[in-house]
Amino acid sequence: MLAAPFRRAAVCILPSNRSKPIILLFSRGLSANSSTMEGQTPLPRTQLLPSADTDYTNWTQEALISRIRYLESSLKANLSNSETKQDSLTILPKPTAKPDFDFSRHTSRLIALKFAYIGGPYQGLEYHFGSDTPLPTVEEKLFEALLKARLVPPRTYYNPDGSIDTAQMFTSGGNGGIDDIGKWIDLDSWEYTKCGRTDRGVSAFGQVVGVRVRSNRPKSRKEETPGDNALVEDADNSPTPRSPIEPTQDDDEMLEFDDRNELPYVTILNRLLPSTIRVLAWCPKPPENFSARFNCQARTYHYFFTNPPAPHNPGETPRVLDIDAMKTAAKYYEGLYDFRNLCKIDASKQITNFKRRVEEVDIVRIGRVTPVFSLEPCEDSQETLAKRPETYYFKLTGSAFLWHQVRHMVAILFLVGQGLEKPEVVKELLDVQNMPTKPFYNMADDRPLVLWDCLFDEKDVKWVYPELNRAKPSSREDVIGSLWELWHNSNMDAMLSGGLLAMVYDQQEAHRKKESVEGNGDLVINDNSNDISKNKKKVRDSTWIVDGSPVQTSFGKYIGIVKRGRMETVEVINRRFAARKSEEWRQKWSVEAKRERGVGDMTDYDHDE
Repeated sequence: MLAAPFRRAAVCILPSNRSKPIILLFSRGLSANSSTMEGQTPLPRTQLLPSADTDYTNWTQEALISRIRYLESSLKANLSNSETKQDSLTILPKPTAKPDFDFSRHTSRLIALKFAYIGGPYQGLEYHFGSDTPLPTVEEKLFEALLKARLVPPRTYYNPDGSIDTAQMFTSGGNGGIDDIGKWIDLDSWEYTKCGRTDRGVSAFGQVVGVRVRSNRPKSRKEETPGDNALVEDADNSPTPRSPIEPTQDDDEMLEFDDRNELPYVTILNRLLPSTIRVLAWCPKPPENFSARFNCQARTYHYFFTNPPAPHNPGETPRVLDIDAMKTAAKYYEGLYDFRNLCKIDASKQITNFKRRVEEVDIVRIGRVTPVFSLEPCEDSQETLAKRPETYYFKLTGSAFLWHQVRHMVAILFLVGQGLEKPEVVKELLDVQNMPTKPFYNMADDRPLVLWDCLFDEKDVKWVYPELNRAKPSSREDVIGSLWELWHNSNMDAMLSGGLLAMVYDQQEAHRKKESVEGNGDLVINDNSNDISKNKKKVRDSTWIVDGSPVQTSFGKYIGIVKRGRMETVEVINRRFAARKSEEWRQKWSVEAKRERGVGDMTDYDHDE
């Protein structure tokens, strides 16, 4: 007799070649109260639930046929149900993206980063929101590295009900980049500040930024915070999403934590940044309310140039700069002056105060340019300068600078060095009473300019440099190794181009001497007096101006700075620009101007270089 759970089933025992018969159990279409299948002959109750001892030889033909038909019907129904269930299954694709990083599970800290970059490959330092630039900016690469390393949270987008808009979740883009990076930048929650802005082509060896980043420091119990989508009450009792990286504890309340156990920020970022951008050090504990801009006490710029500043033909005397005259003129820059005649007027900033203090200026000789144009040793002379240019840099230190101020100052020094202006022209440009408007003149080239250092109070900002043994030598995160590789490649290019220049120069010099030999083989320099007389007027009426670029530019007959045409006054330029803007813009600018002036007029709206 079958157990209770099987008494509602029908069993079919089929013959088999094995030692035991095959038993089929069916339950569909039968019940304990029925021994009849629809349209079939009733079966005897003794035949309804056959056992292993059932003698099928006693079954009637109709009963066996009914049982077979029932078997076929049940099998077909089971197959149909199986196909229906299989069709209703949805095969989910294997997730490819990593789960969202939960910043609320981590602590954060405000740090300062010191980094360097070569300006040539970039469209300046500052990221331009909503505008495409021909080249990437340095900040674009820095923000991308911070986001990739999950050191800062991406901007979170919310629905009207306060829930996170999952359609706008952060995902790393293909090709090693981040899709639409401007969409994920959140400077306010990052507490991001920068020390000095640099324009396209300008390099920096001591740039500094402040930013709040994820930390390894463990949480205390009272630091337990809700998740990223938690809501907090504003003053108006309206729910507002909590910032995922908002500070959870003041620095003086932090748990004891050894900064040597902190995330290796320098190593992490250098692994993700291009080789032309290197993080050099970090400051674990900047002062409260740290601003890389306003906490900076001074900025130092270097502008490099060669003497002679441009090539010359074999046999010609090189036109060299008068370094002593340039030094005399440079000293006139020191002190507190109005530099409106030595900068580019930025009407969008509506600047009215152009006074800046210059602490120190100097022109420093570095030495010979390597590789030299001639590989043969030679003594100091005019001929030496022809084959072995010397390198100098104009050093400038001050608290703050105006837009393109350094490049304008260097341009005037080049005019003095060429003998086109007297050193006293600097005094005339700084005297805004007698010269209230800026004369028209071109500023110096951008490539040789370097933001050399940003100076802070050593008691407040203490830099921590990466351990030498922390990174593998010659790896991307090894600062010295990666910079050596950058220098080595550039130096090899310089050696090759310098060697080629030396070869061509020597070949032309030898050819010139050969063509100048007459009669008895004595070396005679061709008079060329007729050619010189023909070109005297042309030479007199055109002037080659040094601007720091590799090639000098001709500007026709030179007109002194004081005698040139002038721009409009600053007041007129600002008023015309503001008139084109809406009233809303003027009110907004007025509020921002008052807020910025909280640190003093002396550093209002610095653009630097």
